[in-house]
Amino acid sequence: MEQFGASSPADRSHHAALVARGLLLALAAPSVAALSLDGGGRIAPALRMIGEIIALPAFFAVSGWLLSAPIASDEHGKVSRPAFGMALCGAAAAAMAAATGPLAGLDWRVALATAAPGWELALLAAVYGLAAHALRGAPAACLLLAVAAHLVGVILGAASLVHFVFYVAGALLAAHRDAFFRLVDEEPEFAGAAGPFVAVLATAVVIRFAQTGQSPSILAIGPLALAFGLAAGPAVLASASAISASSLGAILARLGRAAPALAIFWIPLFLVLIAIANRGLAPSAASALLMAASSLLIVATLADVALDSWETTWRGRFSAFFRRQARGHPFLPNSR
Repeated sequence: MEQFGASSPADRSHHAALVARGLLLALAAPSVAALSLDGGGRIAPALRMIGEIIALPAFFAVSGWLLSAPIASDEHGKVSRPAFGMALCGAAAAAMAAATGPLAGLDWRVALATAAPGWELALLAAVYGLAAHALRGAPAACLLLAVAAHLVGVILGAASLVHFVFYVAGALLAAHRDAFFRLVDEEPEFAGAAGPFVAVLATAVVIRFAQTGQSPSILAIGPLALAFGLAAGPAVLASASAISASSLGAILARLGRAAPALAIFWIPLFLVLIAIANRGLAPSAASALLMAASSLLIVATLADVALDSWETTWRGRFSAFFRRQARGHPFLPNSR
């Protein structure tokens, strides 16, 4: 694989974001498994809370990192086009969840609510991008507004307000990506361990709250949830940057580029598979984890094959077609 020391910062930044997405998708598997578990126990709330204070904030931070340049641009089209794509992905994920609900033995409204973490992630990322772009002239004021929205969202239980601060933090971090990559290059071992360290520490906190008999929630954990959420994005991006040139980084990057397909198909497929496997019985934690990992690999593999086919076959055919048209058309570039 190409070493990123010889590539442009933009290429390295994009590849690190893909690897980070792959890491987060693997980390999100236990939280997806918890969607089918009994909410009255202790395991399911703890697994969901790990996703809420680590995986979701880091996903939004990576989204802000990827859209940092369009957000800072004065051209509205540069941020509205990717925002429209993310909104379309979220709408497709919601439609898929509602359509496959009966196959999983669920009412379409229940299926839609169960799959909300997938389609809400795409829709909120689109809204956050437009909001950050509107406030691009005052980054400090944007960050303060995001923190205030987080506090209000925690009190009111509004997830749409809670996660905006993580998106803004990711976009602000990307503005200083050169310094960030210098730190990663100076201490690659520490950078590589940053993501796992934050994840393990957050897991320990959530398990401790579960042992006390309290229901683990963002409101119960309080400022720790905000601290973990703000640390999750930079930690995962640091780990992704440190391993991006390795074979593991290549595997995770391929998983990360399948993120739109996973947002649409992963949770609906998981719900269908777990319903078929358990045949009306309550699933165990082991079977739910197995089905979450299986559905993740199925969707990621099919999406990877489709993307490879597009890149090697159809994109080449379209490019050749347009080149032929350009050579013979008086109004297209490169025409004669």
